[in-house]
Amino acid sequence: MCNLISFGRHTVTGMLSAAGRHDADWSAAYRLFERRRVNIGAMFETPLKEVIDLLSPESPVVGAIDDTQLRKTGKRVYGTAWKRDPLGPKFNTNFVWAQRWLQISIALPEANGRCRAIPVDFHHCPSARKPGRKAESGEIAEYRKQRKAMAMPLQAVARLGKLRGLVPAERRLIISGDGAYTNRTVCRGLPLNTVFLGRIRKDARLFAPPDETMARGRRRIYGQTLPTPEEIRQDEQTGWREVNAATGDKTHVFKIKTMNMVRSKIAGEKDLKLIIVQPLRYRLSAKSKLLYRDPAYIISTDPELDDEKILQWYLWRWEIELNFRDEKSIFGIDESMVRTKNAVETLSPFIVSSYAMLLLAGRKTIGEDKTKLLVPKWRRPNSISRPSTNHYLSRMRQEMLQMPNKNNFDGFRENSLHSQNTFLFMPNIQAAIISASR
Repeated sequence: MCNLISFGRHTVTGMLSAAGRHDADWSAAYRLFERRRVNIGAMFETPLKEVIDLLSPESPVVGAIDDTQLRKTGKRVYGTAWKRDPLGPKFNTNFVWAQRWLQISIALPEANGRCRAIPVDFHHCPSARKPGRKAESGEIAEYRKQRKAMAMPLQAVARLGKLRGLVPAERRLIISGDGAYTNRTVCRGLPLNTVFLGRIRKDARLFAPPDETMARGRRRIYGQTLPTPEEIRQDEQTGWREVNAATGDKTHVFKIKTMNMVRSKIAGEKDLKLIIVQPLRYRLSAKSKLLYRDPAYIISTDPELDDEKILQWYLWRWEIELNFRDEKSIFGIDESMVRTKNAVETLSPFIVSSYAMLLLAGRKTIGEDKTKLLVPKWRRPNSISRPSTNHYLSRMRQEMLQMPNKNNFDGFRENSLHSQNTFLFMPNIQAAIISASR
């Protein structure tokens, strides 16, 4: 828990300082990650099992998959390379020195159609290292082979297969992803009893199912060519239908068009369902002009799913972006100062798994009861849409701050060099406050 209560930089040294062991030998703490003494798989299985137990027996397991970049400064840190900056301006391509990670989060439904995403997998996905200009042909061929094997879609299929093995076989697994994962590698490599929801381009080529009455020739996979999603959206003969879906703390009315039993080359022989979502209109202020968002084109690898559920489950995908924000801004997963392969692949998932357990603990202890939140006197608890990660952290820090007084011991003395306690990461809120620095 020391990485949760740390107020400074979230490094291994910061964890030791939060435990009151900043003046002790720190080599054992670094060997904890360097020698892979932490079972990351078992740590993620705990929140996954907890989320599944909280779901109703007939509910599917709904999740999201996405990748993120952790910026680094050291050139010798394992798995780092020049990556395209997703936050760069549209008129110029910027590059950052970073690592690439893949995350899967499972949605835990809440009131009013909302959900909270719980991370259940955080996997390092480095890219193949490109050889120099003077490299031989054999090295270049090996690089191209590794680049294909280490591509993100293949990594996503492998992680989904592992997740499918942990989810009970009778429960359906529904995963949503953005356009980067809506390709033939993912859609054709899905495990059994798994559905994928993704976005496609507005000019994507769609086909009707083949005519089964044709007896001659080879077996066909695609029928006649259908209009593109953008042409279907602009077709005035096809009417719009209204459905309700929750985004944030509100329920909006969306206008959609649906096309059942379509096929695409990204899914092969699988029949798909296409949902076209009309863009929502909004105003930046009460007197500003009316603006529109972009339309969305969503496909489902199961055409039998309900349209309203497909839209709602895909909107839940935004929660994984909130996970990335919390993991970077609150828990500092990009601040760890380790550079070897074992330490890199262990420390950041260790922090993410503890973050997932914090969310579940906050759900159990606080839940939707806003009166249990620690808020300033000038703020009304009812104005908070739902408890945030910082609310959970504040509550945990308050309980830990009161713990030494209840047990009548001094936290500094208990975790000093003279202590014989072998548990290195005994949290110490006083030490965390004193050692806080940025």
